[in-house]
Amino acid sequence: MDEITFEPNVLKWARVKRFGPKPDILSANIPLSLGISPEDILKWESGDSQPTTSQVKTLSKLYKRAFAVFFLASPPKEDSLPPDYRTIGSKDNVDVSPAALLAIRKARIAQSNARSLYEEIGEQYSFKYRQYSLSEDPIQLASTMRSELDITIDQQFRFSKYEDFFEYLRGALETTGVLTRKSGSTDSFSLKDCRAFSLTDKAPYLIVINNKDTEGGKIFSLIHEFAHVLIGRSGICNDYSVADPRKANPIEVFCNKFAGNFLVPRSEFSGFIDTSSIEHLDEEISKAVQRFKVGRFVILRRMRDLGEISESFYKSKAKVWEDKPIPTKKREGRFSLRTHLKMNGKRYSSLVFEAYRNRKISSSRAS
Repeated sequence: MDEITFEPNVLKWARVKRFGPKPDILSANIPLSLGISPEDILKWESGDSQPTTSQVKTLSKLYKRAFAVFFLASPPKEDSLPPDYRTIGSKDNVDVSPAALLAIRKARIAQSNARSLYEEIGEQYSFKYRQYSLSEDPIQLASTMRSELDITIDQQFRFSKYEDFFEYLRGALETTGVLTRKSGSTDSFSLKDCRAFSLTDKAPYLIVINNKDTEGGKIFSLIHEFAHVLIGRSGICNDYSVADPRKANPIEVFCNKFAGNFLVPRSEFSGFIDTSSIEHLDEEISKAVQRFKVGRFVILRRMRDLGEISESFYKSKAKVWEDKPIPTKKREGRFSLRTHLKMNGKRYSSLVFEAYRNRKISSSRAS
């Protein structure tokens, strides 16, 4: 029997897709119990030596790939990462972590599954709106979309919990055809990676929110990524605070303006905060944060944009907040159907249930 050989370029492709292009990250991600060293992996990738079948099975678990993939003669075609628009403050971000790479890969799988489910139930996917361009006014577009989705200020103020307002907005956005997901226990990633990302290069369009973010941050991310969908630009994002204007990407500027005006309309916010007393300004901002269900940076930015505070005051206040961020709450709890539905979103879940009800997919596939 001929000896089985494994293509070095396939081995390298699988490693890069799981952990990124830098080999030095391997040391921190390979348990000693596997009996494989980073040096072994690099030798296999260079062709200097060959792994055994047993070692490749170990790699398949480490890289979270089907064992059969490693028998291919060349790497399979796979969708690329969304464009990286990440900056927080004036600092450029580091490489996307292995956890985030895996979350993006799982989102691509969910997107592909949803596409198949539409075909299974005989439904044609469509997105309600045309593709807008960056030359259009994001402020006017935000006003138009808020009206189209029937988001009223009375409804917004009526919610006492951020999470309830998030789900309300999420439901409204999903009526347009976009799918939404929140990261969960199996695809969790750090806020240092990103706060959200969107996939618009293929249908159905998909928004993924980092569930580790603050409640206000998740709400802003949801609307920010919806702007990405409207202009047809995929992206990995977290530029929601005080970015250096010299580094600001025009796409992120557009999406930030859209989200800020969507969530805090000028007509409702103008005059909402009493700026006559600096001593009580933090208290006034806190009241606005609770009413509009957004983060404090969003309120501060709206005050600057509407001329209620100076640019210098905005920057100094933002710097203080960046140095003392609000800690995010640690989420704990057991798995439940309700949690699963919240992670996957109602629209995606309804596709699964409809396909299962019509006996187009099995119960194991539905789960």
